[in-house]
Amino acid sequence: MPAADHSCVRSGSNDKNEYRPRNPEESLLYRTIAAHLETFLARQQERGREVPQFIEREMRAYLSCGVLACGFLRLKCESCGKERLLPLSCKGRSVCPSCCGRRMADTAAHLVDRVFPHVPARQWVLSLPFALRYRLAYDAEMVTAVLGVFIRALFGLYRRMARDYGIDQTQCGAVTFVQRFGSAANLHLHFHVIAMDGVYAPGLDGKPEFFALRPPENGEVRELAQLLAKRIPALLTRRGAGTLPPDEGESDRLARDQPWLSEVYAASVSGRIATGPEAGRRVAVGGDCVDPEGIDSSASPRCAAVAGFSLHGNVAIHAEDRSRLEDLQPDYNPVGADRMALNDDNACGASVVWRKRSGAAELR
Repeated sequence: MPAADHSCVRSGSNDKNEYRPRNPEESLLYRTIAAHLETFLARQQERGREVPQFIEREMRAYLSCGVLACGFLRLKCESCGKERLLPLSCKGRSVCPSCCGRRMADTAAHLVDRVFPHVPARQWVLSLPFALRYRLAYDAEMVTAVLGVFIRALFGLYRRMARDYGIDQTQCGAVTFVQRFGSAANLHLHFHVIAMDGVYAPGLDGKPEFFALRPPENGEVRELAQLLAKRIPALLTRRGAGTLPPDEGESDRLARDQPWLSEVYAASVSGRIATGPEAGRRVAVGGDCVDPEGIDSSASPRCAAVAGFSLHGNVAIHAEDRSRLEDLQPDYNPVGADRMALNDDNACGASVVWRKRSGAAELR
């Protein structure tokens, strides 16, 4: 580390910014994967349902993340001579809470500092019908196409509102996060869109100028949801995908090429256990057993539900509220260290997710 003008953090310092190494081996997530991974892989192979290599690689890489025995950097402060060992990270994208959290924080800071201008923003969230979640989960090209339909329809809404003010030649802007899981770590592909709550158009001097627009009305949000409920199925039909459940369609490429992954996807979408002696059983839910997806979203302002499509657009951010804009980043990691617990017999891992609206905890 290069020498700094200010005094460095010396040994024994109580500076809150002092580096404190984490101990991944002590977390329940790490212990669960380390104890059961080999048995799990062997059992699936015996069933003729081999786990895809990319999943196995991700799991094994996580078991080496942050572990000094698996590699480290030796750092020395040129000012005070203090040395530290920095363990290498796995840079995983699905399992590791540390790497996913770091990527989430870095992306949020980049968007706020270098991408989003100081203008109002609005979050739009589009959830899809259950059958579409399964199909889009393994078809990246189709996800891109469906997102294109959503963005074009959303920008069309903004342009129509701009024309009400006599503003033409408009340009819109947004950043989309494709979220693949729900609050219960279930397969739930949906879109988080952070859009500028207004449009850019030529000003009096011909240069781009931002024009803030009024909030969308409830009826306009519902019309947008109805439009999406027509255009997205039409897109899938044109591409030969249709909207049939996975066990009824003849073009289920995932079931043909990756039968194990297809079973897991289908079980997760329907809220059932995918493997093991309890396979097929509904996931147990504690608390008041309220399912947030079953709540009528149309009762909330600027929200609408049409034919399984759910659209939410009631979260607005002021131009100068940069911290809230940064907090709108969706969670990158479905199985964080704070979402793990043991079940009653203290025998296996369980994911506990507290739902703010219902106060229910779901065990997976």
